[in-house]
Amino acid sequence: MEYFRIGQSGLKSTVLTFGTALTIGTEHTSDSYANSLVDQAWRLGIRSFDTSNNYGMGEAEKLVGKALGKYRRGEYIVATKGSWPIGDSPYDRGLSRKHILDAADSSLARLGLDYVDIYYAHRYDPEVPMEEIVRTFNSLIAQGKIRYWATSEWPLEALEQCHEVCGRLQLEKPIAEQFIYSFAIRKADTNGVKPFCRSRQVGMFGFSPIAQGLLTGKYKTHIPADSRIAKKDAIGYDKTEQIYLQNKERIEQFIQLCETYRVKGSQLALSWCIKNGVYPVIGASRPEQLEENVKALDIEYPDEIWTRLERIG
Repeated sequence: MEYFRIGQSGLKSTVLTFGTALTIGTEHTSDSYANSLVDQAWRLGIRSFDTSNNYGMGEAEKLVGKALGKYRRGEYIVATKGSWPIGDSPYDRGLSRKHILDAADSSLARLGLDYVDIYYAHRYDPEVPMEEIVRTFNSLIAQGKIRYWATSEWPLEALEQCHEVCGRLQLEKPIAEQFIYSFAIRKADTNGVKPFCRSRQVGMFGFSPIAQGLLTGKYKTHIPADSRIAKKDAIGYDKTEQIYLQNKERIEQFIQLCETYRVKGSQLALSWCIKNGVYPVIGASRPEQLEENVKALDIEYPDEIWTRLERIG
């Protein structure tokens, strides 16, 4: 599997990152389940792993840390995140120095690691001064607890301010921005975030690159028993249907094109993201899904497909 350089940093990642939202630690909480997915990702060449302190309220970090424990630390990168609410206290959320320093220590303890390679400011917090945010994440770098920091789902104005403050104070800038991105959902193209990242050479990771399974076409005739919509009550997530309704025309045209050219929607969706400079954070609830996703990297699609996709808009 190929690697790419993340933004202007010296850190490299495999072109696919294995993400753990709504699966490890949420849908299933057993070591065997986590091992089956992490080991399959490893066999397929994935060396970049993404989790968060709010996935399963910390269970994902514990399980991912255990599953990665058998592998040499220098052979992979792991990212986790802080700022999302993880409790009822006002100190259990946000980007204050108090919360982030505590959250980082707690994440490292759950992961069983001395450091993480990337630590995300999971969402922007307008209540905290930008200088405090920047200095807090830089202090974690100085302490050796994180190698780099990044942002996720930050609005354009906050990204602009963050990079200005980092430059003015001569502090480490975030090396990447992670946002929701797929052929179906492209708000990063229109809200200015993706153009900003391109112009500033900020790395771009995209979560939900297959639009939570909608671009596979599996919902075309019925709701599969093991699908995210079918399991929405069990996993506490019910936004998939809303995403479909908001992007119905584009999703259906994509599925029709896949049927016309007899290609798998999941694979074309991932290739489309990579072609557009956004590297997918892929989720999977079964090892065979990971294998199908990785095969996307070996497929060369005719120019006609890309032209048709561009026309769909």
